[in-house]
Amino acid sequence: MYRTHVLVCGGTGCTSSGSAQIIEAFKKEIKNNDLEEEISVVQTGCHGLCAEGPVVIIQPEGTFYARVQADDVEEIVAEHLLKGRVVERLVYYDAKKIDGYASLNETVFYKKQHRIALRNCGMINPESIDEYIGTGGYEALGKVLTGMTPDDVIQTILDSGLRGRGGAGFPTGLKWKFASGNRGNVQKYVCCNADEGDPGAFMDRSVLEGDPHVVLEAMAIAGYAIGAIYKE
Repeated sequence: MYRTHVLVCGGTGCTSSGSAQIIEAFKKEIKNNDLEEEISVVQTGCHGLCAEGPVVIIQPEGTFYARVQADDVEEIVAEHLLKGRVVERLVYYDAKKIDGYASLNETVFYKKQHRIALRNCGMINPESIDEYIGTGGYEALGKVLTGMTPDDVIQTILDSGLRGRGGAGFPTGLKWKFASGNRGNVQKYVCCNADEGDPGAFMDRSVLEGDPHVVLEAMAIAGYAIGAIYKE
C-alpha cells in the first residue's frame, strides 16, 4: 500500500513535451531517497489540459502541477514528497487559493464537468486491469453474460438512446440489431475503428491511451449481443 501516488500524464501532448523523461526522473529520485515502498509513479492517460502539460498530479491530496520539466522533479521530491511542502511555483494558477490549494477537480476547467467516456482517463494506470476493475470495470460484462440474452442487451442499448459520435448520430442499438441478424453458423467479428482521420481529433485516442479496458469491455458486450461471442 503506497502513501502517495505520483500521476504523470502520458497523453500525446504531454509525451511530446517530455513526460517520459519526467517519469524516469521521478523514479530515479524516489529510489535515491529510499521511497520506493512508499511512493508509486504512474503514467496515466490524458488529463485534458494539454496546453498546461506536462501535468503531474500528487494523490491523495490532488495537488496539480503544470508545465513540469525533468529538472523540477528533484525539488518536488525533496519538498513535497519528503517534507510535505507544496512547490508553489509549479502549481497550476487556477489551483492556488488564499487558504491553500484546490485539487484538480476543483479548478474552473474541471469542476463543472461530468465525465462519462473519459471518467477514468488521467486517474488510473491504463495498463493495469486491476485498477480498471477497482473502478467497477467489467461489472457490466459480468451482468450481461450472467443475466441477459443478446436481445435483452440490444433492447437496453436501444432504450438508452445511445448514438454514434461520427457525425450522423446513428442509433447504436439499431446497428447492433442489424448486425445480430442471421444467427446461424456464421462467423462474425467486432472491429475497433479508432482512426483519428480528422485534424485535431483526439477523442478515440484519449480513451484508448487512458482507459483501454473500457473499450475492450464494450467490444465484448457488443460481440455477445450480435453473436460474435457465444456463451454456452
